[in-house]
Amino acid sequence: MIQKQQKPSKLRLVLSIVAFSALDFCATTFFQDVLQAPLFFDTIFMMAALFAFGPVAAFVEYLLFNGLVCAKLCALYGKVDYLYLYSLSALTIIAVTWLFVRKKQNLQKDVNLVFLRLLTAAILAGFACSLVSGFISYFTYNMNAKDWAFDRVIFAFNGEGLGFLASAFLGRIPVTVLDRVITTFAGFGVFKLYAYICMAGGGDS
Repeated sequence: MIQKQQKPSKLRLVLSIVAFSALDFCATTFFQDVLQAPLFFDTIFMMAALFAFGPVAAFVEYLLFNGLVCAKLCALYGKVDYLYLYSLSALTIIAVTWLFVRKKQNLQKDVNLVFLRLLTAAILAGFACSLVSGFISYFTYNMNAKDWAFDRVIFAFNGEGLGFLASAFLGRIPVTVLDRVITTFAGFGVFKLYAYICMAGGGDS
């Protein structure tokens, strides 16, 4: 945990993870389907779960979220985009970020140090995720159920003499790093709000 707080009950933990999964589903639907944003915005609440409960809970949250997205795509398009493979990307993000936030005292120091720690974690996670997701995108791009706005940005380099595989990596780096920075800080903000609400509510009985 990032800050000293009462260990949540199993019921609150389960309900929180389910709620975070549903909120991630709503967020990604809004940003990707409604706004057609060229970013992912699918891990805001996964990051909040990581900060609040640790890496296992965060990965379970993503698996539940991914299941919701796959169910939506299957219902609308008859296939699921092989999105479950991106659970490997989520696992990479969780692992890299956890290296920086696993010790609660690291995020209880000066605000500038906290900012630099989160920023460094986000950038490194972005590069690591780009590598993993680049391979997945390369092998599954033609299997997509829909034309994602972020794919149009990621593969903008394709046809410029770099080749499809290089485009899958190079085009993904700026998109993924920017997305990681935004969602990491947004997730941290959600976590702080969640912790405040739990504290105001008296925590677990």
